[in-house]
Amino acid sequence: MPQLRLWTERWCVGKVLNLFAGRTRLNVDEYRVDCDPAMQADFHGDAYTFVKNTDMKLDTIILDPPYNIRQAREKHEGRCIGSLTKTKNALLRVLNDNGRAISMGYDTTGMSQIRGFHKLAICVICHSGRHNDTLAVVEQLGARLRVRNY
Repeated sequence: MPQLRLWTERWCVGKVLNLFAGRTRLNVDEYRVDCDPAMQADFHGDAYTFVKNTDMKLDTIILDPPYNIRQAREKHEGRCIGSLTKTKNALLRVLNDNGRAISMGYDTTGMSQIRGFHKLAICVICHSGRHNDTLAVVEQLGARLRVRNY
């Protein structure tokens, strides 16, 4: 969705790791990871394996995995994404101080406060019809900012 792409780009800072990159290329300094060899990516393979073994240091991480088993089957030929919890925990070693995480899914848990993240923004994307809304959350590591409600 073009509006979601633009919203995401506006929240990105510095070097960006786009896990589960898919088809959409962002107009940012992104390093793309995807398990599907048909996708344009800098690394093809499991997100957790990449994060666990990379020496990269990043300013923004985008997490847009399949939101449920149905999506994994329909859009990713049934490939599992492994443990998202393990991947999130491993991301802490590659994210710079005050780095950002942008997570998309059916909830706003994101990286969560338990890992030292604080929410900066939440976006609700209505796909209309019988499709679930997508929720996107921007969080910053170590940030304790006052969030304004609009």
